[in-house]
Amino acid sequence: MTRRGRPPTGCPKWDAERGIWYARLLMPSGSRRPVDMPGIPEHDVERAHTLAKALALRSQDGGFVPGEALETTNEWFDRWHKVRVAKGLRARDDLGAFWKWISPVIGTIAITRVERRDMERVVQALDAAVVAGKIAWKRAVNVWGFATKMMADASKSKVLGLRVRDDNPARDVEGPDRGVEKDGPYLFPAEFLALMRCDRVPVRWRRVFMLATYLYVRGGELEALEWPDVHEDRGYVHIHQSIDEKGVLKATKGKNVRKVPIEPTLLPLLRRMRDECGGEGRVITMPPREEWARRLRKYLGWAGVTRAELFVPKDHPTLRRLTFHDLRHTGITWRAIRGDDPMKVERAAGHDDLKTTQRYINEAETFEGSAFGEPFPAVDVELLTPFPGGAANTVRTSVIPAVDNAIRSRFPEESGRPQRESNPR
Repeated sequence: MTRRGRPPTGCPKWDAERGIWYARLLMPSGSRRPVDMPGIPEHDVERAHTLAKALALRSQDGGFVPGEALETTNEWFDRWHKVRVAKGLRARDDLGAFWKWISPVIGTIAITRVERRDMERVVQALDAAVVAGKIAWKRAVNVWGFATKMMADASKSKVLGLRVRDDNPARDVEGPDRGVEKDGPYLFPAEFLALMRCDRVPVRWRRVFMLATYLYVRGGELEALEWPDVHEDRGYVHIHQSIDEKGVLKATKGKNVRKVPIEPTLLPLLRRMRDECGGEGRVITMPPREEWARRLRKYLGWAGVTRAELFVPKDHPTLRRLTFHDLRHTGITWRAIRGDDPMKVERAAGHDDLKTTQRYINEAETFEGSAFGEPFPAVDVELLTPFPGGAANTVRTSVIPAVDNAIRSRFPEESGRPQRESNPR
């Protein structure tokens, strides 16, 4: 059918008696038919006009639209989000990505009427936000990946109630521009040993740092680790669960259940910790999550580790400062430096493909013939044992006066007085 005159608009009207917007659609027969548009508040006139126009165009294309065509992208997202929550996926990230970056562009458009040009507008908005410094380019790339996943599920989801389209409008759309890949940090063995030997660092934290590095697990995986999963006799730790930011037990990232080999230099600590608790419950009680990175950097300063690239500002254009997750990167890098089989490293690290592991192998080639240090160095277990009398986490004055003075000036709230933490494990 060939349209004549101006494009149909749907004529949105507010029904005060029922408290609902409706559109008067011109049908192919020439008659007009009112169609309710629920879920739109009275003040959101722009959204009402957008949806009414989408419905009018569709009615002219082939008659009356099915009920799901009345659903905006915002409304469809709400249903899709609930399904992802039920599956235990990263729903918190979903909300932030959608409502901040995607909804303002396509949220009020009917999910069945989103077109390739609309998805290109999402990309343009992300690129503009990167240029304006409102979002990092990596975050923009991740948001776009999330948007393409949305549209893919709208066309081929296994949950039939979510499948409302015959096509994917994001397919073949060029994503946001990529920026400079920041160089990620890790610790050299000598730096790690300095951290372990610093008597100002609480024993509890030293144990956390060593377990995270020598098992190269994610923080949530370490937090969820239980003693039945630690098999010293067989030489491996079974990683099959994790704890998220809300304290909820869930599957590991990518549902990659795996076995991590226990380094011989880690065995003394694991045996000492098992003896202390009888091998029951969680391996270690993790400190508050928001403290992990801050404490790591502070304690490295206490230990006299001053390598500048570990402590760069958060907004540095080419370098990324050390975080707790970089202890995982440290352990994987050490395995690559040692020359371990890449396939075994990939499996133990829980990587989805060998390309991720290859980045660590490439870094290892940088140090060929260099004095990198011995990976996974032995640490005297007495350094990781509570002090006599139960003062398991006493913090004592540094033996390096210059370092001690620098710490007082950088962290005035810290003093040389003994401090205690509630749990040595």
